[in-house]
Amino acid sequence: MFSPFLSLSRPARCLCVLLVGLAIGCQRTAHNIPLDQSQAREACTEFLTAWKDGKKVEDLKPKIIGRDSDWAAGKTLESFEILPEEKKHGPNLHLFVRRTLKDQKGRATKQDVEFVVGTSPVITVFRNDET
Repeated sequence: MFSPFLSLSRPARCLCVLLVGLAIGCQRTAHNIPLDQSQAREACTEFLTAWKDGKKVEDLKPKIIGRDSDWAAGKTLESFEILPEEKKHGPNLHLFVRRTLKDQKGRATKQDVEFVVGTSPVITVFRNDET
């Protein structure tokens, strides 16, 4: 039986084996990244408190790397509550937040949003804009 793999040159076969091994290794690594759920909740609280206190997201670096499109758009955070529901998904914790925002015209909006928080190798807090 003819195998297309064997018809490749030796360097090409080595490259294929290397790429398959790398892909398998990357899959395993993503599942081995530790998640500290308590630290994730604290980081999300610190992130939102900084916004509420009028700070900039850059003020949190390098301790916390994060982004919220509403914060970037200049909206202010009036209040927030991290809800008890949470979902662990691999190296990330998904937290749900009830918050009140004000736009530049002073109009308040209440909304429930989801944040994805990681704790290793660095602390990250990003709002899931797809929810």
